[in-house]
Amino acid sequence: MSMNLERLSDLPTLRVDPQREIPFTFQGVALNGVRGDTVATALVANGTRIFGRSLKYHRPRGLYSLDGESSNTMVNVDGVPNVMAEITPLKSGMAVKVQNVKGSADSDLLGFMDRMDWAMPAGFYYKTMHKPARMWPTALKQIRKAAGLGVLDPQYRDHGVYEEVYPTADVCVIGGGPAGMCAALAAAAQGLRVVLLERRPWLGGVFEYRTADFAAGLPLYQRARDLSAEVNSAENIRVFTHTAMIGAYNDNLITACQTGGAGDHFVERYIEIRARSVVVATGCIERPLLFENNERPGVLQAGCAQRLARTYGLLPGDAAVFSVGHDLGLEAAVDLTDLGLSISCVADIREDGQAPELVAALEERGVALMRGWVAAEVKGRKGVEQAVLTTISGTVRKEFQCDLVVASAGLTPVNGPLNLAQGKFAFDHHTGYFLPVQMPPRMHAAGRMAGLNHPAAIEAAGTRAGLAAAADCGRDVAGELKTAEDQAAALPGPERGCKLVMAPVKGRKTFICFDEDTTVKNVRQAMQAGFDVPELIKRYTAAGTGPGQWGIPGHNLPLLVAQEHGEPGMTARPTTLRVPMVPVSMAAMAGAAHDMCKRTPLHAEQEKTGGVMRRVGVWQRARYFSEDRTCREEIENVRGNVGLLDASTLGKFRIFGPDALKALQRVYVSDMAGMVAGKIKYSAMCNDDGCLVDDGVVVQQGEHDYYFTTSTGRAGQTVEWIRYHTRYDGWDFHLVNLTDGLGVINIAGPKARRVLARITAADVSNEAFPHAAYREFSVNGGIGVRAMRLGFVGELSYELHVPSSYMPAVWQMLEEAGKEYGIRNFGLEAQNVLRMEKGHVIIGSESEQRTTLHDVGLGFLWSRNKPEARTVGAVALKQTEKQPERLKLVGIRMENSDETPRDGSIIVDSRIRGRVCVARYSTTLAASVGLALLDAPLASRDTRLEIFEDGCQGQHKIARVVDLPHYDPQGKQMRI
Repeated sequence: MSMNLERLSDLPTLRVDPQREIPFTFQGVALNGVRGDTVATALVANGTRIFGRSLKYHRPRGLYSLDGESSNTMVNVDGVPNVMAEITPLKSGMAVKVQNVKGSADSDLLGFMDRMDWAMPAGFYYKTMHKPARMWPTALKQIRKAAGLGVLDPQYRDHGVYEEVYPTADVCVIGGGPAGMCAALAAAAQGLRVVLLERRPWLGGVFEYRTADFAAGLPLYQRARDLSAEVNSAENIRVFTHTAMIGAYNDNLITACQTGGAGDHFVERYIEIRARSVVVATGCIERPLLFENNERPGVLQAGCAQRLARTYGLLPGDAAVFSVGHDLGLEAAVDLTDLGLSISCVADIREDGQAPELVAALEERGVALMRGWVAAEVKGRKGVEQAVLTTISGTVRKEFQCDLVVASAGLTPVNGPLNLAQGKFAFDHHTGYFLPVQMPPRMHAAGRMAGLNHPAAIEAAGTRAGLAAAADCGRDVAGELKTAEDQAAALPGPERGCKLVMAPVKGRKTFICFDEDTTVKNVRQAMQAGFDVPELIKRYTAAGTGPGQWGIPGHNLPLLVAQEHGEPGMTARPTTLRVPMVPVSMAAMAGAAHDMCKRTPLHAEQEKTGGVMRRVGVWQRARYFSEDRTCREEIENVRGNVGLLDASTLGKFRIFGPDALKALQRVYVSDMAGMVAGKIKYSAMCNDDGCLVDDGVVVQQGEHDYYFTTSTGRAGQTVEWIRYHTRYDGWDFHLVNLTDGLGVINIAGPKARRVLARITAADVSNEAFPHAAYREFSVNGGIGVRAMRLGFVGELSYELHVPSSYMPAVWQMLEEAGKEYGIRNFGLEAQNVLRMEKGHVIIGSESEQRTTLHDVGLGFLWSRNKPEARTVGAVALKQTEKQPERLKLVGIRMENSDETPRDGSIIVDSRIRGRVCVARYSTTLAASVGLALLDAPLASRDTRLEIFEDGCQGQHKIARVVDLPHYDPQGKQMRI
């Protein structure tokens, strides 16, 4: 590490403020960056060249690009590993450390691995260390130790804020360069809502740092700022900078992740946009030049070198050699020469085709232009000390002393968004790009990614794409679109690209993928092993599977494979890209710690009366109403007086129409044709395996009109379940989900009738409203309710189904009416104990994936005499009815009532024989009782069961099988 470098000042393109220092530490040493720096540029400013060591060979790695195209600059920041330093804003107090080193980055003790490449050919981990078999466990441990770059501290706690936003957009523009900004402005001019995503901290793209002329007297960087100001002032354009797209899905669902900068209250923010149309204007990155030691610290992309100087005020070296294949490389050489960089020569891969004004500018500055030459090798142990150039044919070589090699084979379109959206690509021999031949629906490409380089042509392409997106949104822009197309056609089209793949070298240390240390030699080894297409080679060599994905190898790998085949007409085939397109932290994907849940209409009432709320599926529900987790008082009050339960989460549905009954017959196991008006019908649903998936009650409200309930867990799936199982029948019926539109109050206990009678004029006597009956009536104030007399908790009980907006009013009526009877709330835990004592089943507690209707004692619900209905699960129910070795639900009672097993505890003898579904100490029975699902041979009464639990020191808890129900076997309490 050297002294802090003096920054270039007074540059109109600067994005840093050298007067505002930001302190941070690197390897424990206090340093300073400046406002606007990234972690990487701050380290470069302080003389750091080696950021860490590579994955496999522990080679020194340094800055190569500035857009996170590889793992070269991954460091540990504030305890978080694998942070991409080049795209991470510098913040005050950051503690930065190198990773994947043993010792220091400059002197890594594992650096000897670089000389062991002969022992690690492509796919070596598939072919070695597994014979003899006894060697593999030891080898596996060592491989796991060596895998990965950074190490995650299990004690690390992240206290940052992670947000998520879901902006609405007609048009989503990906890329904030000139094409993207013009597209956004064109769409916004049609009155559309536009969201613009840009990965860099500012808009501008390829114009943002360049001083070449856009027009006479107007440099490109100023044109970028003018467009940016126009975009930011548009009311219907929402701009997200420092935002990387991470995924594209069906129907233009775009996901992205935004990194918080100085002044932002969040660390990262997940963004999800459903757009009617999408414009992809992501531009190009530079295609790496392949030569020996092409990833040595001191080898930079041309754009990286120029941006270091123009954007951050840092000259990238003292003495440089350029080896490029495009005019942007020549432009960078001219610009950096003017800024003070000494350039020995510019080797241009192309024999001809250079812009004459750039050739003349190099000549004026005394910089030699070597046409048809290319970098063949970089020498230097830890950085660049010498560059070896060669002719394309490899016949002549020259050596130059330098500390910087600016290398770029050409350009690569950033077509990842199109790739993720299932666009189809083919190699274009004119541009040397993989261009789309089949675009995803309502998605448009614009700008440099089509091979355009002329500034006006880039902007015209963006305007045309923005208007095409507006047309997708229903705007009449035919005339404007035709004008835009004519203007674009009159401007220079796609430029001829460089197709050189690599210098004439052997490729032993020519890296095609920096992340995985994959060399050209490895690719050739894979091809010799029979892997002849890029997709297979990618998997065998791991090229392109690191955090940079396609950034470094994505273009070169298919070109190299096509060249190695050497067959006439061999066409390069691109590899696919997978989500996420760029690395994203798990915290960003998890989002904010919001509990995204549903609340019942009585949530506030429940909390007001002391309800302890717990998450149950998608709902928040009251679990307890006191600090006593046994809920003894709640239970005793229901058994002796009267209690209130909020059961609004039950699924509630109306099904009506001429064929409604047929649909019910299809999905319910009982004969639903036997329903009687004014009575409820309890039944169950099974899947095709005969396994229980749901239960509930059905009532007939009128001719071809039914109302039914489902369990809470199935409420969100019921509509699709019925639709799926009737999809080919052409039946005429309608299904309406009323789950959120209606709430449910369960009033239960011996005094429930007295309380209910106080709030309604309807006759609720046992004779007028018997057990299993359904009635509709009004309560005080004329509020209509649907009432069912059920007995889930084993007591006299009514379910009152009430419109959600009236739920608080009816609840308060019941509380007031029940005061003299000791009415009080009870929660889910009390309900769980009450129903367990009664032996009633809860789907998911007493059932599991393999549990049939017969196993849980509900086989009596199955009607065998309705074959015309093709009941879902009927065939399996018939096959499993007589199977003796299946499971069976039984009641259990503990021999020692002071021992109550935990839910889910296993029942064992010489093997696992079942599990305890639920067990509690029952104050009603003065015993520990429960329900268990176990092998049928153990289900006989008085069978002794051994229950194993962790921490029991080998001592099993003992239970015996008893008859169900535990409480009120004759059911008298439900019928009083």
